[in-house]
Amino acid sequence: MSEPVVRHRWVFYWGAGAIVLSLFDAIVRLARVAWDARERGLMRPAMLVFTALWTLVIVYGEGYRAFAGILAPRMASRLLVLSRQPLGWRHVLAPAYALSLVTTPPRRLLSAWMMLLGVMSAILIVRKLPQPWRGSVDFGVVCALTYGTLAIVSACAKALRTGESVTDPELPLQAQEPTQ
Repeated sequence: MSEPVVRHRWVFYWGAGAIVLSLFDAIVRLARVAWDARERGLMRPAMLVFTALWTLVIVYGEGYRAFAGILAPRMASRLLVLSRQPLGWRHVLAPAYALSLVTTPPRRLLSAWMMLLGVMSAILIVRKLPQPWRGSVDFGVVCALTYGTLAIVSACAKALRTGESVTDPELPLQAQEPTQ
């Protein structure tokens, strides 16, 4: 008997949609701050060089390697597994489930929560930077988040369309087998 491609399609839309909308909100808010530095004429040639270098580093490190290489495929795989399971509490927490913040092996769980705390800490630190530094940092982050958001949308759309996981969803053994 073949496994259904997707039993609960709405889980994909809820899990990925909530994350994508959160990222889009951050992109819009940070883009305003980045634009403010440029609009006020604070972007001197040396600062533009810094911004360009920072943007290359953050887009490669966070956008390409972290988002596109690790997070997006794992999110799609986890949402695919979740969409095939009978309804339960995990479906309500689909965004957290997709980000490996619940129902994952202890090592991945710790890693996901530490990453979340690290991102929150970085946000608090960057908010304290004066312009044009904050604008430069935020410009790079906007570019990386945009790349990452597109990677998430692409990976989730492909998984939803094909029903195939491209990476290990990293689930504890009891969470991999659907219960009746």
